[in-house]
Amino acid sequence: MPKPYFNGVFGNLSRHCVSVVVFFLAIIPAFSQVTVSFPTSRIVFQRSQANKASFVVAGTYKQSIPERVEAALTPIHTGQGTPTGWQLLENAPVGGVFSGEISAEGGWYKLEVRLIRNGQVAEMTEVDRVGVGEVFVVAGQSNARGIQNYGASGAVDDRVSCFNYLNSNFEPNELPQPTFSHLNADSYIAPYGYSAWSWGILGDLLVKRLNVPILFYNAALEGTTSRAWRESLYGNASNPYVGGFYGNQLPYSQLRVTLREFASLTGIRAILWHQGESDTGFNIPEDEIVSNLQQIIGQSRNDFGHNLSWVVSRVSFSEKGSNASVINAQNRVIGSVYNVFAGPVTDNIQIPRPDGVHMQGAGLNLLGEAWNNSLTDSFFQSSQPRNPFPIPTFKVSCAGENRVKLSIQANNYPEVNWNQVGGGSREITVENGTYRVKVRDFNGNFVYSPTVEINQQTFEALPKPAIPIISVSGGTSFCEGDQITLSAPEASAYQWSNGSNGRTIDVSETNQYTVRIKDANECWSGPSAVTSTVKNPRPSVPTIIAKGPLEFCNDKNVVLEIENGTTLSTTNSFLWNSGQNATSITVRESGRFSARTVNQYNCFSQFSVPVTVTVHPTPETPVISPSGLVRFCEREAVTLYSNTSSSVLWNNGATSSNLLVRQSGKYSLIATNEHGCVSAPSKEVEVEVSPIPAQPSIEKMGNYILNVKGDYLSDIQFRWNYGAEETITAEKYLKAQKSGPYTVTAFYFLEPGRACSSLTSERFDYVLDVSGNGVNVYPNPSLDGVFLLESFEDLTDVKMQVMDLNGKLILEQETPLLSNSQPLRLTPLPSGTYLLKVRSFGKPIFTKKLLVIR
Repeated sequence: MPKPYFNGVFGNLSRHCVSVVVFFLAIIPAFSQVTVSFPTSRIVFQRSQANKASFVVAGTYKQSIPERVEAALTPIHTGQGTPTGWQLLENAPVGGVFSGEISAEGGWYKLEVRLIRNGQVAEMTEVDRVGVGEVFVVAGQSNARGIQNYGASGAVDDRVSCFNYLNSNFEPNELPQPTFSHLNADSYIAPYGYSAWSWGILGDLLVKRLNVPILFYNAALEGTTSRAWRESLYGNASNPYVGGFYGNQLPYSQLRVTLREFASLTGIRAILWHQGESDTGFNIPEDEIVSNLQQIIGQSRNDFGHNLSWVVSRVSFSEKGSNASVINAQNRVIGSVYNVFAGPVTDNIQIPRPDGVHMQGAGLNLLGEAWNNSLTDSFFQSSQPRNPFPIPTFKVSCAGENRVKLSIQANNYPEVNWNQVGGGSREITVENGTYRVKVRDFNGNFVYSPTVEINQQTFEALPKPAIPIISVSGGTSFCEGDQITLSAPEASAYQWSNGSNGRTIDVSETNQYTVRIKDANECWSGPSAVTSTVKNPRPSVPTIIAKGPLEFCNDKNVVLEIENGTTLSTTNSFLWNSGQNATSITVRESGRFSARTVNQYNCFSQFSVPVTVTVHPTPETPVISPSGLVRFCEREAVTLYSNTSSSVLWNNGATSSNLLVRQSGKYSLIATNEHGCVSAPSKEVEVEVSPIPAQPSIEKMGNYILNVKGDYLSDIQFRWNYGAEETITAEKYLKAQKSGPYTVTAFYFLEPGRACSSLTSERFDYVLDVSGNGVNVYPNPSLDGVFLLESFEDLTDVKMQVMDLNGKLILEQETPLLSNSQPLRLTPLPSGTYLLKVRSFGKPIFTKKLLVIR
């Protein structure tokens, strides 16, 4: 039966204990201004089925805020991975810390981090050896845990690593944060692996096959049965060697803490289970072994929150030899539990064994090879790896004077615990010091943040706002009773020198002001430049004097002036409520008028007592409407109507609303209302009264011509009436055609259809005398030598000859028609008697003596 390697309940395992570094440390040049706090050297992150892994890169920097931080992974040796090129971690990180995620394919890398400032690489650092590969947790008993000085071979290949730490006190809940090293022959494999055992050989074989780095954890405990593992799931397990119980919930507590703390950090491919020798030694029944393993596997998956892959070796060989029931139980579990794979068959390795149970030397090499043969390509294709949990990172922001706020960027973890201030808050305000945080998920898995040191350099790397500039609404000089608003730029918070904390303050006194602002990062700026404000006095209220009546018609005005305005205007001006800026104003409209004084500071007094001015409107300009035509004949009239209800005054002095007009002239009127306001004169209406012609008087000229006495204008016509007949002539005479009474009326046309007519003449009784063949000469004798020839009938082709008594032709005249009287002008002839002969077509010759008397 295998012997337990402890004294009493726990063995004395101090001889290989090493100094444990608690905080993450980065491998960086000592002089660098940038450091990487995570990942640490030789860590290996579990790759996905797609041969990729993503993990956080975090660190610190000094000096000013960089534009960005970038990272790149370069294979340590050609062929040991794929270069990533530079990837962005974070833009403009503040507070001296940065973090971001990088992705890479399986490989063994040098991690480089650089800071970019002003478009140039300002600082660089590197972490040597960071892996993306395969991570295994070993569990079981001593042929899994290993024994020192049994000829174990360390890994030859640089890419096989472990956490070289021994949990000698069997701490069940939390172990130191891991630092990784090469897996050497005598390395511990945390938490309880006691040498490289067969895992160094397996690591070399897997690296050679897979070309990715390998990381091992080891939670095995020597001498343990499957029953002890199952019992420790729920409490302390019985110890069949010494009686009593294992302490600290051994052996399962070591697997649980490994999963929750280490596998969560790096991820995991599978648990490699090697256990069965003690089940043979203590005759554990087959069915119980099956149940034990099923419960152990199930609990591990529940505790980790993932369907962990298990690889179960077939092992039973002890001092009693092999046990088919144990092997059957293991095979049954492999065949019945999902995501459980067959491990190596080890009972035939190195038989007989030097101490009866444990393999040594070459046997360990064979064991490593057997494990390699079990971890087939099919296993890697079918098993379900768990990616690393994202570690929490910090954001640093201001929190007042000499304090900063640390905020955890890890929303998926319900439990937070700070190293200095305890648990609970995801955000704390701290002073100088060193801080880290542990976060735990709902399954109890936990990871640590990188450590951050808060010091003066942290404050220097916080983005302080620019010194604010105070803006003023208006000027800094204002009047008594007024106020101005001082405004700071948009920010998260404000501190004014007068104690106010709003973005704006209202100022009404002479004083000096400064302001500080806080930005979104809660950093305070320095104080602004001083803004000085001045309160100026107001002038006295003016008095208004009216220079005339305050009630008048709108064709008048009144002057309002400031009392003593001329004197006061040397240092003041006056602004009226009507908009004028003067010592006096002329008012033509109704209203309440007041003024205020404006002094040299442009400060206004209160308005004066208002003066009320009432301006009455004048009546509307009246309109005259004639009752008829305004051009008419004498003896007629027209009425001019006004359209106003106000009192009226016509320009001829009349005061009636309507005016009867019989005389020519231009007529207009004005209206006066009850306030005595007079309208503008109406538009003139011109009346034209045309005179009637003088009453004509008829006289007889010759035998046949009736003539109108007197002179008439050329546009006068004459209407002759005799009996029932009527004749209109343009001349003053009419050739009477019959005997009887004749009258005549003189008239002229004002316009077509309208005429002015004289009174009708007295009746003239005419007697027709057709003697002398109807031809007559008159006057005869003639005093001036002019005679008129007339005929009763119209004569055509008339030829007139005047001869002396000796028959000498003196005058000869012809006319085609003799209708009216035809003059014969014998003015040159001396007094005497002359002979007239008249010839006409179809008529006898008319002969008449003419007597000229001088």
